[in-house]
Amino acid sequence: MKLRIQHDAICSLLSILFAYSICAAQSGSHISSVDYAGHHSYDVIEYKLFMDWYGILAGSTNSYFGVMQIRFLPDLVTPLNEIDLDNDTTYLRVDSAFADGKMLRLSITGARLYVTLDKPYLAEDTATVLLYYHVIEQPPDSQRGFYYFYKGEQPKIVQGHPLPSGYTVPYTIAYTMSEPSDAHDWMPCYDDPSDKAVCKISIRVPNGYVAASNGTLIVKVDNHDGSTTFNWAENYPVATYLMCVTAAQFSIVERNFTKDDGTTIPIQYYVYPDDSADAVSNSECNVDTIASMIKFYESLYGTFPFDKYGMTGIEPFYYGGMEHQTVTTLLRKYEYNRSVVAHELAHQWWGDMVTLGTWNDIWLNEGFATYSEAMQLQHLDQSEFEGEMQSYENTYFSQTQYAIYAPEAQGAYLFDLAEYYKGAWVLNMLRNIVGDSTFFTILRTYRSDFPYGNAVTGDFINVVNQVTHSDMSWFFNEWIFQPGFPVYSFSYTKEGDSLALYLKQLQTNAPIFKIPVEFAVYSQGQETIVRMDPSGKSFFDSSAIQIFTVAFPAQPDSAVFDPGNKIMKQVVPWSSTGVHEIVPKIFKISESYPNPFNPTTTITYQLPAISHVAVKVYDVVGREVATLVNAEQAAGTYNVTFDGHAFASGVYFCKIATNFGNRTMKLLLEK
Repeated sequence: MKLRIQHDAICSLLSILFAYSICAAQSGSHISSVDYAGHHSYDVIEYKLFMDWYGILAGSTNSYFGVMQIRFLPDLVTPLNEIDLDNDTTYLRVDSAFADGKMLRLSITGARLYVTLDKPYLAEDTATVLLYYHVIEQPPDSQRGFYYFYKGEQPKIVQGHPLPSGYTVPYTIAYTMSEPSDAHDWMPCYDDPSDKAVCKISIRVPNGYVAASNGTLIVKVDNHDGSTTFNWAENYPVATYLMCVTAAQFSIVERNFTKDDGTTIPIQYYVYPDDSADAVSNSECNVDTIASMIKFYESLYGTFPFDKYGMTGIEPFYYGGMEHQTVTTLLRKYEYNRSVVAHELAHQWWGDMVTLGTWNDIWLNEGFATYSEAMQLQHLDQSEFEGEMQSYENTYFSQTQYAIYAPEAQGAYLFDLAEYYKGAWVLNMLRNIVGDSTFFTILRTYRSDFPYGNAVTGDFINVVNQVTHSDMSWFFNEWIFQPGFPVYSFSYTKEGDSLALYLKQLQTNAPIFKIPVEFAVYSQGQETIVRMDPSGKSFFDSSAIQIFTVAFPAQPDSAVFDPGNKIMKQVVPWSSTGVHEIVPKIFKISESYPNPFNPTTTITYQLPAISHVAVKVYDVVGREVATLVNAEQAAGTYNVTFDGHAFASGVYFCKIATNFGNRTMKLLLEK
């Protein structure tokens, strides 16, 4: 059913609603002038949106109408006669368009909606169009961009992914989720991350519902008809995929936070009433924890870039979290998960303030946020940070290898874990190469060069080169633009008063990597870190086989390559005769990863010498359900995978028994 409303009546309504919105901040210096999309004929300055979700949430309709006002500047030398918007008539249809009270001509070609303007506009002109539209009713399992679920119903799919059998919706909810390119399925827009604009969003909902959105709540209006309209204004440019609205019968838990520039902002949790106590007192993460996280990130990256930080905890929702600008969406079970919360908070700097210029550059968003998540752990406990980075490494090694730049062009999933985990490791290696002071200067310069705008991988490389006064292209060519990782084999020999350190690169699916390397040599209980030759030149591995020689009069007991685990790599035993094999110094069993898992998890352990090893899995009543290993194993590091495809969700226990000790760990299979 098409929803048509008198033009004059809607204009009157809009003038009332938007009168409460403050003027957008003067943002000429904030908006990137670079057009990464490459075909855009205008620059959006402001989106002003009204949506009526009353009927959806009240259960009286499965569609809604909206009004979008787009203000823009032509970006052509020749006069601009029309604008094009992303368009998918399966989900959204524009009914009419106006400019200065004149109805405009609409036409559709493929996935583009063309709006013929009322007159030609020159580059210095500011133009405005008003679009009346409606979102089309969709079956629950076919929703896209805009999602709604009713208390007590049992949907089977959310965001294209299956829900657990028998899942029941706990609270009626409606929300938007756009990344990467679904914003145009719930609002008319130019749906590309390179065109950021300020926005004002107004949403009408039934009384008792709270509608959370980007920016600051300017006013909440009681319409005296059983409905309330929430009016929000985001005065910093935002990409369309980061715009959102989430509406439910939320409880709001709020505290104030003073940023390092002296201004005060609210930190807000929008949660279901059952969860509100945890927002204050959850031992892992609560509203005070968020304040401490912001303070920590400010110490690394500079002042928190927005006027509010909110989080909504919802279900059903497929993803762990989504970094909508100033109002992150979290899957309900992760709303107090410290790692997930830290990741999404970091996106406010990396992804929201500085936004990727194209989807080829997704690692700039996800790699930065993932490494920030790990640094939150490092801030609390160095060993937890090391364990987290190791888990990233192990997970990445199990993935199909491809370059993390432009994943979709290689047939990979845009949000594959490599973008997160290898991206985080790229930053960790860069930090180890240039040192902490230079590394954080790079990040602050990157922020200051592209505030509230867009950047691509080449922009970040230029910043690195500028700050380091060197050409670091070799590093990014290997780790960003090439697939894979190095596989090393290492050993050593004593030659008089010198020590020869042998290093091979054995990978077949990646180029030879060039990177600074270091070694640890142990003699009579003393550790010596070796990272340069007698002339003072740093060791730099750059060939398939390389020998590094150092003065070392003492007799070595053992030696280790990359003792600080500064390189993302795998190490395999050396096989040449007459040379000591590199083996682990100690017996160690790492935590399984991921855990919880679905359907597989990996257990990693290292043996300093030959041992009988038994790795078995038991259910909660003690029945053995799987034997993963039962054999003699040589010294080395081992990864064992438990596949839960054939098992029911629940708690299992993995017991590892060796000559050096035993350990039992808890595994949680969640399907």
